[in-house]
Amino acid sequence: MYSYLLNKRAMKKIKNYAEKLDSYAEIISLLSNNNEIPKKISRFQIAVEQLNSNQKNLMELYPLLNKDITSSEKVKNKRRVELIEKHMPVIRIMQAFAFDKKKKNLQKQVEYLTSDYIQNCSDNELIKISKKIWLIATKNAGYATTYTDKIKSTLNPNESKANIKFKKEYGLKPEMIKNIEESNIKFIESLLIYKAEMKEKEKIAMKMKKINKQTKNLVTNKIDRFVLLFERENPSFFNDYSAIREKQKLTELAETTNQEANPQNLSVAEKQVNTTEPKIKPKIRKKTVKPQSPNPEKK
Repeated sequence: MYSYLLNKRAMKKIKNYAEKLDSYAEIISLLSNNNEIPKKISRFQIAVEQLNSNQKNLMELYPLLNKDITSSEKVKNKRRVELIEKHMPVIRIMQAFAFDKKKKNLQKQVEYLTSDYIQNCSDNELIKISKKIWLIATKNAGYATTYTDKIKSTLNPNESKANIKFKKEYGLKPEMIKNIEESNIKFIESLLIYKAEMKEKEKIAMKMKKINKQTKNLVTNKIDRFVLLFERENPSFFNDYSAIREKQKLTELAETTNQEANPQNLSVAEKQVNTTEPKIKPKIRKKTVKPQSPNPEKK
């Protein structure tokens, strides 16, 4: 679920940047077709050159942001499913064992680990649960956990009576615990690859965000103002530029409206409102003016 939300957010960013690149390209194209106009004002020409430079940087970063990482995500999700499949039988065995033997502490550790909980937990939590179940199972079943114990068990392959009894009563075999261990390692390896690719995308997104902010300010604070100077001198150029900018502003307005209408954003806003302590205005004491007594009559 968390992975799905991350991808959804990433796809939305990619779409937004594609629209922004197109809008900046429209401005650049118009300015390029009327290149004699910016040349009349040196600062206008500098601003246009900066716009071209920013657009070039954004165009170089965009394919990296748009890089397909579905293959690593699929591998990670496949390993996750395999790990859960290896876990559930062992978890049910330990739950039954804890209930039968009235081990209250063990019951508390495993009773909440339902199939739904395991399916919906985050990747990092699943790794923690895997380690926890591995330790619980090896400890209670009497299997070797430390390096020394494993050496001893290898030298003395005959199972102890406790191991045989536990396996016979509850069906927990050493291979089941070994499978959890191997599946967990494979899952961690695939998760690290996926996270590294996502982190790289986030870095690129941050770079693009910074450049886009600079470009937006450049267009709004400089180029818009320089174009305004040519409203009378070159009305055709001015009107074409104004039409492009008007379309951009409508797109930005639509984006803002969608963000405000997003239930997730609304819920966050509500939480912020609820958690913010109301500011109590200090009471201002009004000065009471004593009524002046009338002047005493002169005797």
